[in-house]
Amino acid sequence: MTPGTHGTSTATFVTVSMKNKHMIARLDAVSIGPREAALIATEVSRMLTSTTKGKCLVIDLSRTNSLSSMGLGLCVDLRNRAVDAGLRPVLAGMNIQLTDLVRMMRVDRLFTITSSSHDLERLLL
Repeated sequence: MTPGTHGTSTATFVTVSMKNKHMIARLDAVSIGPREAALIATEVSRMLTSTTKGKCLVIDLSRTNSLSSMGLGLCVDLRNRAVDAGLRPVLAGMNIQLTDLVRMMRVDRLFTITSSSHDLERLLL
C-alpha cells in the first residue's frame, strides 16, 4: 500500500487497512504468542513507516481470544510506534478475558479503548 491510499495489506496473522486516515490492524490469530507477535510487529511497523499523517492506529483484537506476554508486549510496542508516528493508539474488539488482562497489567492506561463496534465506528468518522 502506498502512502495516502485506502488499500489493504494482508500478511500472516494481521490485516492492515486505512479508513478515514485511521490505520486499522486487525489481528487475525486466535492466540498471539512469540511467533505471531514477531510477524505482526514486522508488518504493522512497515505500514506505519509508509503512512503519511493519520489519526489513530486501531489494534482490532476481535478475532483474538488470548495474548501471551509477548502478545501483550506487541500491543505496547505498536502503541509506542503509533505515538512516534503521531497516531493515537486504540484497542478495539477485546473479549472480557483480554479486557481483564489489559486492566490487570495496567496497559489500558496507554490506549483509548472502545467497548463496542458502535464506539469504534464513531471514532473512525
